[in-house]
Amino acid sequence: MIEVRSLDVSIGGHQVCRGLDFAVPAGKSLAILGRNGAGKSTLLATLAGLRAADGGQVRVAGKALHEHTPRELARLRGYCAQQQHDAFAATVLDTALVGRHPHLDRWGWESASDTAMAIEALQRTGLAGFETRQVQTLSGGERQRLAVATLLTQGAQLLMLDEPLSHLDLNHGMALLALLQGEAALGRTVLAVMHEPNFAYRHFDYTLMLFGDGQWACGASAEVIDALSLQRLYGHPLRTLQDNDKPWFIPE
Repeated sequence: MIEVRSLDVSIGGHQVCRGLDFAVPAGKSLAILGRNGAGKSTLLATLAGLRAADGGQVRVAGKALHEHTPRELARLRGYCAQQQHDAFAATVLDTALVGRHPHLDRWGWESASDTAMAIEALQRTGLAGFETRQVQTLSGGERQRLAVATLLTQGAQLLMLDEPLSHLDLNHGMALLALLQGEAALGRTVLAVMHEPNFAYRHFDYTLMLFGDGQWACGASAEVIDALSLQRLYGHPLRTLQDNDKPWFIPE
């Protein structure tokens, strides 16, 4: 679904990655790990086609980003930013329905099926009954779940999320991870910027590590993530606790 070839990305003189190569097929997921300031969000925005790369190519559904029209790309991939800005008053349902805009004609209005998709997405993110609430009255965690609901309403095959667990408590965080795994099981491709390597190990098929100096490592999560690689990634010693057949990585 997404293929990256010899990608070079930088921002403000900082090299995010050099010669990045990876591919994530339909039905699989990839977590992006790295320290604060390593360029995770910058890379995700580049992969989404929201900023230009310095070199290389990103291909989505077999075509380079520039070969897609903006509407075509918006129907193929959905992007959930790290922060949400609500400049104007709107209801929760109206906000979720923004996800249907790429599928509407220029002067078209949302149909009953569009509304049904939005309501289902709100239910799946734990926001059933919130439809008439004003978005500016939501807590940080509720607003984050609404952002994910809007993404689901978009109906894209490639889902990109920047720190989707931000503001979420343990219950809702685990529910969201299960939801993303479910989307992958339905054949969608999921890319997410994460901060918790244990979640990456358990809930994502692949992991991409950004080391902050242009270097990177990418592969199956169980092969890429270990105590040594995480120590190099975060600059802090970790040790491994074994829990049946899966490890937990905890800081020393």
